[in-house]
Amino acid sequence: MIRARHPAGTCGRPLPMSSPSFLDAETTNADELTAAISTGFGYRIAPTTRALSHRQHVIVGDPVTVADVEWDTEVRVAVDSTDEVMFVQVHSGAYAFNPWGAEHVIGEGEAFVMPPDQELDFVIDHAYASTCSFSAQVLRRVAGEIWDDEDVCLAEGAVRPVDAARHWLWRRTVQEYRQQVLETPEVYGNELLRAQATRFVVVSAISAFGLVTEPRGGAEESAAVRRATAWVDEHRREPITVQDIAAAARLSTRGLSLAFRRERGQTPMEYVRLARVDGARADLIAGDPTRGDTVTSISADWGFSNAGRFTALYRQTYGETPRRTLMR
Repeated sequence: MIRARHPAGTCGRPLPMSSPSFLDAETTNADELTAAISTGFGYRIAPTTRALSHRQHVIVGDPVTVADVEWDTEVRVAVDSTDEVMFVQVHSGAYAFNPWGAEHVIGEGEAFVMPPDQELDFVIDHAYASTCSFSAQVLRRVAGEIWDDEDVCLAEGAVRPVDAARHWLWRRTVQEYRQQVLETPEVYGNELLRAQATRFVVVSAISAFGLVTEPRGGAEESAAVRRATAWVDEHRREPITVQDIAAAARLSTRGLSLAFRRERGQTPMEYVRLARVDGARADLIAGDPTRGDTVTSISADWGFSNAGRFTALYRQTYGETPRRTLMR
C-alpha cells in the first residue's frame, strides 16, 4: 500500500515545490515496490526476488530528498542508471552492491554513496537504513562554486566516508536538515534559508565521501589542512588549542578555520574531538572490564570530563554506545 501527501496540485517529484511531499509505502508486492521506489526516489528498479517485505517513509524536497527504508527479507534489486546521487546510512542489516565494477558489502553503522550514471545490482539483507539524495547537477554546481571552477570532476571510486570525523558530520548535517528544514514549514518556505541549508548538506557530502577531484589551485591550502590534521593526530592526547593547530598548519587562526570549513565542513576543534573519540574507541576495543577498564576511565584518559557527552558523541559517530564496544 502506498500513501502520499503532496502539496496542492503536485504529484511524484515536482519542482519547484512550496512544501515537501511525504510518501509512505508498505508492500510485499514487487510491482508496488517498483512504483514506490520510482515515486519516492526517482529510481527505476527491477526486483529479482518475488518474496519481499518493504517499508519506506520519504520526504521529497527541492532539491534534497531524505527517507527511512526497511527490508524485512533478503532482496535482490537491479537499479537503472540515473543522475541522482544517493547516500545511505545503514542502521542494521547489510547492503551488497557493485559500484565502479567492484563488490562492496556495507554493514551496520556504515554508510555508502550510490554514484550517478551507473547501473547497479544490490543484495539487501534484512536492512534498515536512512537515505539522502539530490541530483549530480546540484553536486557539480555547488562544487563549482566552492572552487570557482566550472569544470570540477566527480571523483571515481568514491563509495564510503573518508574518515569517522567527516562521516559523523555528514550524519548530523542530514539529521538537522531533515528536522530543521524539511519538517519545519516556515524554514522550508524561505528560499534563502533552504538554499543555504541545502548547500551545507552538499558540501558535507562532498567532504565526507571524497566526491570531487579538487582542482590543482587548491593544493596549497589542502597541504596546510593535512599538516594540521597530522599534527592533531600525533598530539591528540595532549591539551590542544586552535593556536597550536594554526601554528602546525602555518596559517592564521582565521585562515585555519576557513580552510577547515571549506575543505572538511567542520571546525578545527571539532576535528580534535573526533580524533580523540577515535582514539578512545581503539582503547575501548582493546579494553577488558575484568581488569577494571570502564567507559568513564577511558574517556577521561582522552580528555572527556563529561562521560555523558562522550557517550552521546561516540554513539553519533559509531552507531553504538561505548559500553557496548567495551563489553564485546
